[in-house]
Amino acid sequence: MFRWIFKRLQGELSGVIAKNHVAEIARFHRIQASPGFRAAAQYAAEVLRSYGLRAEVLEYPADGETHYWSALMFEEWDCRDAELRIVEPEEEGRVLARYLENKFSIIQRSYPTPEEGVEAELVVLEKGEEEEEYEGLDVEGRIVMTNGDVRRVHSLAVEKHGAIGIIYDGMRAFPPVRRPHDLDDALQYTSFWWTKGMKPCFGFVLSPREGARLRELAKKLEKEGKRVKLYAKVDASLYPGKIENVSALIEGETDEEVVVVAHLCHPQPSANDNASGSGTVMEVARTLQALISKGELPKPKRSIRFLLVPEMTGTYAYLATNEEAIPRMVAAINLDMVGEDQTLCGGPLLCEKPPEAMSSFVSDLLEAIFEEVKAEGKNLAGTASYPLFKHAVTPFSGGSDHYIFSDPTVGVPCPMLIQWPDKFYHTSWDTLDKVDPEMLRKVGLLTATYAYFIANAGREEALWLAHEVTSRFKAEIASFVQGEVTRVLEEAKGQEDPGKFLSTSLKHLRGKVEYRRDRGLERLHSTKRLAGEEAGSLETALSLLEEEIREAAEEEYRRAERAVGDYAFLIGATPLPEPEEEKTDLEAKAEKIVPKRIYRGPVSLREYLLRLSEEEREELRKLQKEHRESRVLGTLAMYWTNGERNLLEIAKLVEFETGKRDLEFLVRYYEFLERMGVIEIERTP
Repeated sequence: MFRWIFKRLQGELSGVIAKNHVAEIARFHRIQASPGFRAAAQYAAEVLRSYGLRAEVLEYPADGETHYWSALMFEEWDCRDAELRIVEPEEEGRVLARYLENKFSIIQRSYPTPEEGVEAELVVLEKGEEEEEYEGLDVEGRIVMTNGDVRRVHSLAVEKHGAIGIIYDGMRAFPPVRRPHDLDDALQYTSFWWTKGMKPCFGFVLSPREGARLRELAKKLEKEGKRVKLYAKVDASLYPGKIENVSALIEGETDEEVVVVAHLCHPQPSANDNASGSGTVMEVARTLQALISKGELPKPKRSIRFLLVPEMTGTYAYLATNEEAIPRMVAAINLDMVGEDQTLCGGPLLCEKPPEAMSSFVSDLLEAIFEEVKAEGKNLAGTASYPLFKHAVTPFSGGSDHYIFSDPTVGVPCPMLIQWPDKFYHTSWDTLDKVDPEMLRKVGLLTATYAYFIANAGREEALWLAHEVTSRFKAEIASFVQGEVTRVLEEAKGQEDPGKFLSTSLKHLRGKVEYRRDRGLERLHSTKRLAGEEAGSLETALSLLEEEIREAAEEEYRRAERAVGDYAFLIGATPLPEPEEEKTDLEAKAEKIVPKRIYRGPVSLREYLLRLSEEEREELRKLQKEHRESRVLGTLAMYWTNGERNLLEIAKLVEFETGKRDLEFLVRYYEFLERMGVIEIERTP
């Protein structure tokens, strides 16, 4: 049903043209709400207009006051020059960082210094993230150096202890593609995100190697009772300005839309992140417009909208100012870091599904098209095709604009295409030579086929997709249940009472299977959206497919029962009735908490943290640090929060989705959200 589209696109879509756009976009220093971002947006809009699309640059206030849903639009920032150098000891005098040489050399959104600059002594911290590190240390009026969390260091060193600036020389590790010392000469992308009430300062970024040299010098002088003195100058401005989105449209026959989105921001050059996504979106737009104009593809039933945005911020602004259009958005897709040369960057191409609270046919469709993209190599006999690149389909993880579209309060199912992990992610070494035009072509074909298929789909396509969803669900549930059976039988060996363990595991498996069955049914029913007014004609077919899904889930559970029963017989385990489990005190507490969302879209917490007291912020920080792996659970829990479910029910849904349970974190986290005023909680008797 989509292959004819794919084949037409193959002859037109060019990875080289996409990479040419990447090269042009990478010339701009694209910090959100800045002249550099504006210039990049204007470039993209002009090119899209030249292709025949109706393209415009949309403007929103960047004033530190305006909110779109929960997201604050921060002030515009313009940096003209910045420099950091050693002035004492004189024999060590040299430039450490210069903005005109490398835009990564400043902590983005740095406040200006006095026009003549400042001279200040250096105080070296290891991380500076804990209050104990400042005991007996005088940082007032000085510049601190850290490889820890800049936001946390700003809070302690600048706001609490009076430092005037920060130097950051860290480099995040992402094993196995980026290990410590792999990028000792690169600079890490670092930024301040100011909100009202924060004490401003300036900051610079050094490579780990340059940082180590400066640390060693400071340590040597400290033994002599001396300090390094630095000169810092930042010529920059923060002021009420504008933030922009680029919107371009291929018009369809109805007012429904498919949205293709990529973020345009990040420091110069940031080629893969995310000039690659933006350049690919532009080439997808050109290709579809060209084929439609030539009559090789019919004018689609639905419009296709292309959005290039400042990450997250632009998506909040666009959706909040077009709320009336959201119900007409049938689906979306997000392109983020899609051009990596895998031999250099290390990561596979991922199709990341939407969260399961937003289960939809889009995942099944994208996987089906992805299989066509992967069929590039053939065996000698020509009887098999296979991919020549690394790839995977993964569950939702978040971290980009799809997590806003796919929030159930927004309701636009949006998968993401991304290459992750990337060795050069968020560093000054994310340069054009790391971009592979062939990978851009693959992603472009996948995206264009997905967007056009949905845009032009009707009753016939909806019926095919309903069968595709059903087929894929049946394969998934069989694989999932067998995986669970294998796990349970392996773990039963070490149990004191294997019979009880097997019975409890079966009870839990019943819940997991029913959960997955319900998600499969949601995916199936979502296909009706494509049939529009003709959806009624599919009811009989969908009813039969629904029964197939239900029967497949039940059959797989019965198979699991047989497997567990056979195993129990072999090991002589005593069969037990389905066990009753008593609620813990924590579960009883969670059962009484019924949270209600106030804002549409995920809550952008940056500003709301300041509503907490210093002690509360510290308590929340420690909670998140102790439960670091559970932070994504908070996002998924919010997706399941609908004002009716209690927190215990929400936690179970999150556990079914992820396999992870951390009720302590969720209960405490939701209490903090309530204190910040971003949710309301009804406490039932």
